[in-house]
Amino acid sequence: MLNQILCLAVMSVLIVGVIPFAMSVTAASNSLKIFPPGGNPYGLSYSEHIQNFWKWILAIPAKDNPFNDKTGEKCATGQSNTSSIFYLSPNGGGKSERTCEVPVGKALFIPVMQVEISDLEYPGASVKELSDSAKKDQDSVNSLYLKIDDKEYKYDNLTKYRIHTEPFKTTWPDNAIFGVVKGGNSTVVADGFHIITEPLAKGNHTIHFKSSLICSDPDCADPNFVQDLNYNIIAK
Repeated sequence: MLNQILCLAVMSVLIVGVIPFAMSVTAASNSLKIFPPGGNPYGLSYSEHIQNFWKWILAIPAKDNPFNDKTGEKCATGQSNTSSIFYLSPNGGGKSERTCEVPVGKALFIPVMQVEISDLEYPGASVKELSDSAKKDQDSVNSLYLKIDDKEYKYDNLTKYRIHTEPFKTTWPDNAIFGVVKGGNSTVVADGFHIITEPLAKGNHTIHFKSSLICSDPDCADPNFVQDLNYNIIAK
């Protein structure tokens, strides 16, 4: 009888110890929340984060740019060690699967759908023309989808995250993305739907986002555009 009591006691201790651990693992996969659209994550507005995202990605030559990365090996290119943010890159259209190592505690910037228009790509364009073109492009978005671990965000959840930036300055290198051969300083206007998460917990996370637009206006940057990206994130 005493042996049975001791056995039950040991089993109770083991069960009490195991259940919280299992629950904590499950909770970790559910805990990567996103900041609301009107918030100021990490001390900056969404618009400021979007501008910083474009300054980051436009400054990297095409051959090294995460935008053109097929596997995720270039995810960390140009990322700041001191920033709270780790930028995920779009892919210019089509399907991509990338695996990226991200430092624990970094937040993710997710470009669900995006466009930038600059006077380097369209020489002689006025700021108003840049702004109007970016707006027309993103006015034509017809699908948005995001899944962070096991949490889904669909079109109606994501439309509130649209931001049209004020004009801002950035510098392009020679042989940049979007076919820019000769770099230099430019004025840029950006528009789109972007998400910023809370800091990453240690472990594996999955990010899936896809979007599309159909634009018949000749001023649109992308008459027909579809992107579909899967990111396997290893936070360590």
